Amino acid sequence: MSAQGSSKRQDRIDVKEAPAINGNESTINSTDAIAMVDHGSELTINLTTPVGIKYMGKTKFIGTHSDNFILLEIPNISEDDQDYFFQEGFWMNIRAISQKGEGALIYFRTQIMHILKEPIPLIMVSIPGMMKVNQLRKEPRYDVALKAHAEVGQTKLECEVRDLSKGGCRFITSPLAKKYDVGEEVVINIVTSSNSKVKLLPLYGTICNLQSSMHYAKYGLKFSETGQTHVKSLLGLLKFDGVKLTLKL
Repeated sequence: MSAQGSSKRQDRIDVKEAPAINGNESTINSTDAIAMVDHGSELTINLTTPVGIKYMGKTKFIGTHSDNFILLEIPNISEDDQDYFFQEGFWMNIRAISQKGEGALIYFRTQIMHILKEPIPLIMVSIPGMMKVNQLRKEPRYDVALKAHAEVGQTKLECEVRDLSKGGCRFITSPLAKKYDVGEEVVINIVTSSNSKVKLLPLYGTICNLQSSMHYAKYGLKFSETGQTHVKSLLGLLKFDGVKLTLKL
């Protein structure tokens, strides 16, 4: 392949990577680390071929096969690019975001062991003994299900806040709705009943991660200083209904 062809392929494949997130890093065994990642969640992968051509993109985590392999979807790229970048023996770096507990960024280096095209295309990669884990949040997140609106500029989308902490939240929107990007500033307004006498203040923050599936788009939001101030009053209005925390209005 010519140098010009390599350059075109690299330009076509490379995508924007989310900015690094600082936290408390530790190294844990892969069994515990993998258990933190939800099946079907989005992974960021990057690799460099033996001739120095880089690929960076996203794929889905399918699961594991016993203690032998991690199963991944083959990224949605052309068949030629699949054959070029994904070959047995190539090494890749993988990064996953866990929404469980206090949230974490999980990353590790792995080797492509097998490529399957039928009946479904997937990659089988090795499971390293240990993985790096970077804790993202200092505060626990509370499991909630609050109807809300997410606003960016003049755009307003219906959403649902799925968990909440003093420092941020996770919210979901329809997969058909306009997509937000990492780094965008968002305002979340919690919906209250028309006869409620409580006025909730808007939650201001910045998108720090996102995942998508056939059912919804999922966003992680880090509150600004104003958002952190406003969320305190919201947390004080939550009560446990036997399943989740709900607003006591």
